[in-house]
Amino acid sequence: MNRLLLRFALTTCVLSAQDSDLAARAVKILEQRCQMCHGPALVQSGLNLHSREGLMKGGARGTAIVAGKAAESRLIQAVRRTGELAMPPGPKLAETEIATLEQWVAAGAAWPKVAAAAESWWSFRKPVRPAVPKLEEAAWVRTPVDAFILKKLSGEKLKPAREASRAGLMRRAYLDLTGLPPTNEQVEKFVNDAAPGAYEKLVDDLLASPRYGEKWGRHWLDLVRYGDTAGFEQDPYLLYAWRFRDYVIDSFNSDKPYDRFVKEQIGGDELYPDEPPAMSGTGFYTVGPNRDMLYKVEDINRTETLIDWVDTTGSVFLGLTVGCARCHDHKFDPIPQRDYMAMQAIFLPAEKTRVFLQYDPARGYDLADNGRQVRLYEIADQLQALLGAGGGRRNGANAEARPEMKPEDEKKLHALEQQLVQMFRTYKPGPFAPGIHDINRESPKAFLPGRGGRPPEEVPPGLLSALGGGAIPEPPAEALTTGRRKALAEWVAGPDNPLTARVMVNRVWQYHFGRGLVSTPSDLGRRGGTPSHPELLDWLTTEFTGNGWSMKKLHKLIMTSSVYRQSSEVSKEAIERDAENIYLSHFNRRRLLPEEIRDTMLQSSGALNLKMAGRPVVPDVAREELYGLSGNGMWNPTADKSEHSRRSIYMLSRRTFRPAMFESFDAPDGILSCSRRVESNTAPQSLTLLNGQWTMQESTRLSEKLAATADDTEMIGKAWQAVYGRAPRADEVSGVRTFLEVQTAELGSRKAAAAELARVLYNTNEFLYVD
Repeated sequence: MNRLLLRFALTTCVLSAQDSDLAARAVKILEQRCQMCHGPALVQSGLNLHSREGLMKGGARGTAIVAGKAAESRLIQAVRRTGELAMPPGPKLAETEIATLEQWVAAGAAWPKVAAAAESWWSFRKPVRPAVPKLEEAAWVRTPVDAFILKKLSGEKLKPAREASRAGLMRRAYLDLTGLPPTNEQVEKFVNDAAPGAYEKLVDDLLASPRYGEKWGRHWLDLVRYGDTAGFEQDPYLLYAWRFRDYVIDSFNSDKPYDRFVKEQIGGDELYPDEPPAMSGTGFYTVGPNRDMLYKVEDINRTETLIDWVDTTGSVFLGLTVGCARCHDHKFDPIPQRDYMAMQAIFLPAEKTRVFLQYDPARGYDLADNGRQVRLYEIADQLQALLGAGGGRRNGANAEARPEMKPEDEKKLHALEQQLVQMFRTYKPGPFAPGIHDINRESPKAFLPGRGGRPPEEVPPGLLSALGGGAIPEPPAEALTTGRRKALAEWVAGPDNPLTARVMVNRVWQYHFGRGLVSTPSDLGRRGGTPSHPELLDWLTTEFTGNGWSMKKLHKLIMTSSVYRQSSEVSKEAIERDAENIYLSHFNRRRLLPEEIRDTMLQSSGALNLKMAGRPVVPDVAREELYGLSGNGMWNPTADKSEHSRRSIYMLSRRTFRPAMFESFDAPDGILSCSRRVESNTAPQSLTLLNGQWTMQESTRLSEKLAATADDTEMIGKAWQAVYGRAPRADEVSGVRTFLEVQTAELGSRKAAAAELARVLYNTNEFLYVD
């Protein structure tokens, strides 16, 4: 009898576990694919799929499910597309997802038990390193990344695409890591290099290039809402913002550990007070939009600044929409309003300042080089000796009772004064970088607003409770700063925070593949859904932190995988089963960013100036582009014309104005953090690229090189090498020869015909897209 009871109990436990797993998988599908339209925030047609009660109640068309009867349930009919509805809009759910929902409804549609809020959502749990899948078809697996991808593809009955051509893979790698394509000579060298590990060496070389920091620094500047001006009506200059831009580029080029990078930006002044470059990382909080220069709105501006600091810290580093808890408890994530006010209290003592970069820890802040400070000490000693020997006031009723200064001492004093004047005749202050600091003093208080008769309640500085944070203790009386941002920085970048490394790994994946493992890179909360490959995300996260938070090692791991090396050819099965390419059966094509379009044109014409760092450059733009600017001096081109052809990251970033190329091709406006560039397809893009002043200018510049060739065949070859990085095919040569003949006859100039050819090539998909 006891054995029978034990067997019954064990069987019941197994069935319960299976039911729980089925329910969890089904609800995960609803969360990821359905609740964006039918969830608590947006209840379209009155249907809320956020709970079992909502499913049973249904919407305008009646109940969504009939528990135990999948075929009679409108939900199943909609996803199967056998009834009057076809849901979700767009691509059909994968067959495995539909089957899971059918089994779940047939089993009674039980809703999974909800654990504590902080533990129930996947991203709030610390990553646990999963085992790398062992697969029978292991020939495709180059790195552990491939094993996770192939397991998922096999489950969806999909096969990976063939490998991309060597030339195509090289162009992809160059643009991904440097933002510039390879030259024809570089392509030929790599294509003909049969040595083992040639591609791995190529990736290493690109990661070591200073161009890497310029490309990946641009991604980070998107996130931190970088601009060289403050925005709003007057849009004044932020004089030292560009030093933060250079700090970011240097940080990526030096492969600064990401946890250190995070700490410097949140609390570099408190963590590394003897390292000005690290302190300048706090420029993160000064390069966003502000109204600091406006008067009579100081209180409003301070409030908006604090909101921006808290919201941007949450979205950029933690991947959470913390700002949703500003006015009330977060509707989806376990972030109460009290936690929001506690985070805002962290920043209450903070003030914007300038970081003096010329610093020697052994001697303090240098005023200049060439021994000037040493001479100042000597003069100070001489002054002290002179004033100690005499020098009381010589005249007046209230003259001090001290001996009069001797004439010879007066001459010495005058000589010292002249030396000081001469020493500082050519003195220039700086260099400075933007930053923030605070002082250990009584600061403003944060309060939880009163509501419903409840008075406002003071909230001390603290960290998000759902992630194990708590109150930040008051600093000792002798401390120079409050230490609040130091505590925040160490908590955000600490080993126990489950989000920070995950968020960055997901961002890097997105920038390489066009879509993150979580499709909402700055929201890993409930509204953001769940990852397409959760095990892979956790494995990469633990690998990232285990490798010292090295960005470059993460790049190489991803880029040397077979999944990254796939071609962009799409199979019929992929179109039918995975139209959005969530499971990565092929590589996603992408359009060049506007910065890449501009820089690549400059490189192809031979005009690109690779000078790094320094003040922002203001290039010439067409007069009609400036019509929207108010006031003079809003766009004054740099006097040195050679500066105009520098890389786009060094161009002036004005919040109230973007040149036509950047406006048309979806550059961010610098008002809010931009986690993912939009890739639109509009008529103004074609017009800008075909008829814009920039294209005409660079086409003419390239034509000067092309027109110097001996004949049209050579010209065509030079044009293809410059723009596409390859030689033309025979059919291309024959067609373009005819084009050049017609253009030369119509325009009366071989050079003008060459410019038209360059303009055509700049408007082709081969130039604009990365396969």
